[in-house]
Amino acid sequence: MVDEVAQAQPDRTGQTIIALTGDDDEYRAVRKQAMDSAAKHGHSLILYDWDAPTFLGSPLPTWWSGEGSEELFSGRLDQTQLRAAGRAIIADQVAEAQALGIEAGGWLPAEHGPGALAAYALEQGASTIFVSSALQDVGGLDGLLHGTDQAAALDRATPACTVVVVDRR
Repeated sequence: MVDEVAQAQPDRTGQTIIALTGDDDEYRAVRKQAMDSAAKHGHSLILYDWDAPTFLGSPLPTWWSGEGSEELFSGRLDQTQLRAAGRAIIADQVAEAQALGIEAGGWLPAEHGPGALAAYALEQGASTIFVSSALQDVGGLDGLLHGTDQAAALDRATPACTVVVVDRR
């Protein structure tokens, strides 16, 4: 069910896991696997909303749409911030993880694609990224693992970062 792309790493209490999620249950298996791992190892969890980026603009306020709003939205969003951004479903997923005792938040990327995910993981110092095998259908998984400058930077900067591919079935 799970294909670990990199070697399993020892327990790193206090580390961060990033898991792909979305507005529907397409990534349910990814979230569950990531929540199980976060709970087991005491890691924090960021649910990365793969569906958030749009052609119309950023899912979060920008410098022109809300003065001072940049300070309101750090690199990790809590339930209140997610709801304010119109992402109640992601807020509910964060609440589900928190109910399991996991320190959890969410993120709404402005750009779509594996490069944006890799750059965000690098910025957050992620130890593990959980992704869906469904990304193979759009070429995204290969880009995350092999084909982007950000992915290469992620490998160089955080050699202990593990990418876990969860079968979508």
